[in-house]
Formats: sequence, C-alpha cells, structure tokens
Amino acid sequence: MSTVEFIDFHAFYGQKAVLHNINVEFGPKSITAIIGPSGCGKTTLLRSINRTAEMERGFNSHGDIRVLGGSIKEVRNLSVLRRQVGMVYQTPVALPLSIMENVLFGPRYYGVKNRSDLDAIMEKCLRQVALWDEVKDRLKRPAAQLSGGQKQRLAIARALAVEPRVLLLDEPCSSLDPASTGLIEDLLTQLAEGLCIIIVTHNLFQARRISHETAFILDGRLIEKAPTQKLFESPDSPKTRGFVSGLFG
Repeated sequence: MSTVEFIDFHAFYGQKAVLHNINVEFGPKSITAIIGPSGCGKTTLLRSINRTAEMERGFNSHGDIRVLGGSIKEVRNLSVLRRQVGMVYQTPVALPLSIMENVLFGPRYYGVKNRSDLDAIMEKCLRQVALWDEVKDRLKRPAAQLSGGQKQRLAIARALAVEPRVLLLDEPCSSLDPASTGLIEDLLTQLAEGLCIIIVTHNLFQARRISHETAFILDGRLIEKAPTQKLFESPDSPKTRGFVSGLFG
C-alpha cells in the first residue's frame, strides 16, 4: 500500500490553478525527489499533503490526498495529521528556545510529561541527526546560537521527535554549505529505512544522489515519475529530457 496517494488532485490560489489533475503515489521506506522549474507547483504539492497549504489566503483544492490509507479531508484534528506528516522548510528554523526544548516541543505538545521519557526522546533524536556529540554539553543554550547546518538538523530532529510516518522537506539544503549538505543527505538516506520521505529540490545532482524515485512537474502538471536512474538517463517524456539535460528551467 502506498503511504501517500494523490487522486485527481487540483489546487488553486483564487482563480489561478497551480496543480492540475495530480495522480501519484509515494511508497514507504523510500526517498522521492520532486523536481521542476521555479513556480511549477512543487511546494504547493508538498504542503497540500499536511494541509499547511490551506493556511495561504485563497487556497482551495479538488480531488483527494490519502495518507496511510485515509483521506486527509476527513481529518478533523489537523495536529493528528501533522504528527504523522512532518515538515522541514527551506530556511533552517530554530524556535526561540533552548536546543533541548526545540526537540521536545512536539512531545510536550502531545502530552509527554515523564522526565526520563523526554530525556530519552531528546537524546535519540539528536543522535539520529548526528547532532548529539556536537551539542550534548550545551543543551540548555539558545538554539539560535547553532550554525545553519546545525539548525537544519535540529529542525529534522524536532520533526522526528513525534515519530512521523512521512517526512516532507522543501529545499532543505539550499542555504547550506557542501559539508552540511552532505550530512543532511546521509541522514535522509538513513531515515528512509523507516520513513516515506518526499523532498523538493532544485539540485538535480542531489536528486540523483539520494532519491529512489524522481517526479518531474511542469506548469502544475505531473509529467513523469520513475526510478531516479531511469528518469535521468532514459525519460519517457521529451519535456523531462529537456529539463534534466538543462535545455530549459
């Protein structure tokens, strides 16, 4: 069974259509990269999954998205959906709290109170993102003091702390140096052993390095989705071939 499935999905901002009749599935324990030129609808597609796109003025949609077999439109409590579907944004975000409390923000929100449980969650998540050894002696210091790459790993740790089944990432490495980008990519590869990961990226080399499948979107339409090697080396669509070869975009 697919983890995330779009069914005849259309999205609009006011009268402007930004996604047209999207039908696509994303499986468990995999990384899917979403590529396409700027403004083609990649981020809207991503944010539609956990219904954060609805927070934008004028957004509306037709069709359906199913997460873990259930329609997102039937979810009454959005915090339940957003616990299952974590999101990491392009700009590294550190809440105005300590490093420790950044990780524990979600678990506290969902009712975890036991100190030993909270400590275990914090250490586990910081170790998962290879941040524990770097920050274990300053957990109570402001997270704002971390570097950009550390903040992005902290944001991923914060998402992991509530045990999501799906992890969405919107250009998570666009503002990072090559070393930090490498750490994030290694981390995502490891996390894909247990999660459905969907990443929007403008970096075609990154898509080729870490994704199992790649989806190409153009003008709000899904042109092609295929195993990454096939999509880059022998795509079915001339439009895909033109984009991955650098002829446009």
